[in-house]
Amino acid sequence: MATPTSLPATFVAGNVLTAAQMNDLRGAFRVLQIVRATDSTIRTTSSTSYVDADISVTITPTSTSSTLLILWVASFRPSLIAGRLLEASITDSSNVALSGAENVRIYAQTSGEYRDTPTLIGYSAPATTSAVTYKGRFKTTAGAAVVQNDEITGQMYALEVSA
Repeated sequence: MATPTSLPATFVAGNVLTAAQMNDLRGAFRVLQIVRATDSTIRTTSSTSYVDADISVTITPTSTSSTLLILWVASFRPSLIAGRLLEASITDSSNVALSGAENVRIYAQTSGEYRDTPTLIGYSAPATTSAVTYKGRFKTTAGAAVVQNDEITGQMYALEVSA
């Protein structure tokens, strides 16, 4: 990928980019590929330690300088008791949570039915052109926690962004 090395440090009114500067910008900061996974199965746990939510994406970066944006959206339901908590994370294959997508908390506001549909967003710079896998994980503080994919299909995306 092109590295924008010939660009000026700052721009002022009236600046015109040269052909070399325009070429440096070509290909920089673009979405190179998107990988998507879906899950429409209800996932339940009563574990107070993280367990796999059985949704993952595998992406093979095209450059070692690329960064990855990982998104996971699903319908989460903590235990049906007020004050109970479900925690969710996006992790890499060694179960290390991604920056920005670690320990996202979903609280049961009231007793009875309660659902929330947040989007977890994580960032990764794997510095490899080998396949990398990211997965959704969740746990509860007490009672049961549910990833309610039968009502809203759970989705996970990996977006590769050029440097």
